[in-house]
Amino acid sequence: MSKLRRDRRGIGFVLIIIIIVAIVVVFALVAIRFTHLGSTPTVQDAYWVVAGKRSTVASVGQEVEAHVIIEAKEEYIDSVVVKIRKDISILPDTDYATKTIPVDVKGGQSKDLEVTFTPDQTSTGNLRGYFIEFDYPALHTNWVMNSAYPPRLTVQTQTQGSSNPQA
Repeated sequence: MSKLRRDRRGIGFVLIIIIIVAIVVVFALVAIRFTHLGSTPTVQDAYWVVAGKRSTVASVGQEVEAHVIIEAKEEYIDSVVVKIRKDISILPDTDYATKTIPVDVKGGQSKDLEVTFTPDQTSTGNLRGYFIEFDYPALHTNWVMNSAYPPRLTVQTQTQGSSNPQA
């Protein structure tokens, strides 16, 4: 009978150790998650570059660079998603171009994230234009460009010389 008691004590001891290790792992994962949340970079600027110049007007078929400047207060290592979305009245907005970008920035550093795309529709009818959305997928949070025009991108049928307004 004494051997059976020792076996039960041994099993109980092993179970207690397993529970303690599981609790430590859970707390470590929670701590990492909240540390990551505190170090989320902030969007400092978001703008468009058309024909090599900062602008808020482009033409259908013209290459456009969307830039998002982020700044980290603390080190941030993760992937982010930059989306170019169509601003559609009445109906829900839609994704037009999406790019997942790995980010590795130290505290106090800034980084320019770029997505290049070519608009396929003019800003007429239900389509008001295009805007930038910046997502932190792991944190289920995002930043969305101001809803005014500008800074959102207006698209016309053809370039009208160098009259593109500066952002």
